[in-house]
Amino acid sequence: MTIVTERPSTLDPTHVRDTMSMVPTSVTVVAGQPELTGERAAMIVGSFVFISMDPCLVGFFVGRKSSSWPQLNKATVLGISALASTQTRFCRKLGKKEADRFNDSFWTQGAYGAPLVTGSVAALECQIEKVTPIGDHSFVLARVLRLSTGNAKDPLVFQNHEFAGLLPC
Repeated sequence: MTIVTERPSTLDPTHVRDTMSMVPTSVTVVAGQPELTGERAAMIVGSFVFISMDPCLVGFFVGRKSSSWPQLNKATVLGISALASTQTRFCRKLGKKEADRFNDSFWTQGAYGAPLVTGSVAALECQIEKVTPIGDHSFVLARVLRLSTGNAKDPLVFQNHEFAGLLPC
């Protein structure tokens, strides 16, 4: 076993980003509507993970510089939608800050009131349990209140700076 006793040299952020882009990630949308403001907010997350069955917990990471997270962090219930491979255009639109992110044809309201993306492969409504700062991100632990699968079967993934589906064409 090798024990590292030296501090590693500084890693080039571009090299880290390019290297890690080779690992495929799911593409999810986290959305919410704080009751106090009534203004919906949404962001794309590429770090969604299932954590525990009992209690049912999921998590994701959010960048500390996110402009959407401060609003989402005030929501009572968050909607998490795993996008389908057919939703690349919607994902790109959602990624633009000036876009109308809440065109009603893309959204539905969950049983607990959270905004969910219509046509996603899976949809969850969750409550935030804990937010933990880690590096230049925060880890959000969330308790699942309700979840369902959609009609779409092919999830959208992001790899090598591009969107793709998993199922063969």
